[in-house]
Amino acid sequence: MTDLLNGRKAVITGAASGIGAASALLFAENGAEVLAFDMNAEIKNIYQDHKKITGLVQDISIEGAAENILKQVENHLGSLDILMNNAGVISTLPITEISSEEWSRVFKVNVDANLEITKSLLPFIKNSSQGRVINIGSICSSLGDATLPAYTASKHAVAGLTKSLAFELGESQATANYIQPGSIVTGMTKDAIEASEEFSKFWIERSALKRLGQPKDIAKGALFLASDLSSFVSGHGLVIDGGALVATSW
Repeated sequence: MTDLLNGRKAVITGAASGIGAASALLFAENGAEVLAFDMNAEIKNIYQDHKKITGLVQDISIEGAAENILKQVENHLGSLDILMNNAGVISTLPITEISSEEWSRVFKVNVDANLEITKSLLPFIKNSSQGRVINIGSICSSLGDATLPAYTASKHAVAGLTKSLAFELGESQATANYIQPGSIVTGMTKDAIEASEEFSKFWIERSALKRLGQPKDIAKGALFLASDLSSFVSGHGLVIDGGALVATSW
């Protein structure tokens, strides 16, 4: 345990498992007080005995979600230093098969909801002397993927949104960055990894480190971006993929 985030207050969405849960725990271990949101009702039980993490149920895709998160911040924290927009969904339908409804579903969660939550909490971030916004992108926005058109396009949008946000936050000395994970074993990817040895082998072979990533690998990057160690880093996409992007061929 260190004091990298000592006294700071954070919101993390999609925090019942995977990257969100790993980040909530790591932030708390480093001194932060965390509001952990997730649509899974189990979020209330996961952290019920944790002194520095409060788990709250919230589906970020529904109307009024951003306003409710704002109220919870006001009630539980009173101020905010760190916002980590982690919640997301995936779709594996190719362009020729994806419906407009499915396309909209992915963008509603991965882009629109994150935008609304950020807008709602931005006054807190701007008023903090250590304001940080951390969004979760993907290396797909650097590569493209024929099997993930909606997901890939949404992560391109996350990258563009974050870069623009960095300039809006600059005058207040707050930062905005996004993380580009590679293949990480989470609740969203575990089924695909376990169901297909070929899928797992593909990503392992393309990793310079020859392994799949774990949620804590991403959480460590989030900790860096949330702390003073990254005070002069903004508008940046931090690639955490075990070296997959440097693969010589795809």
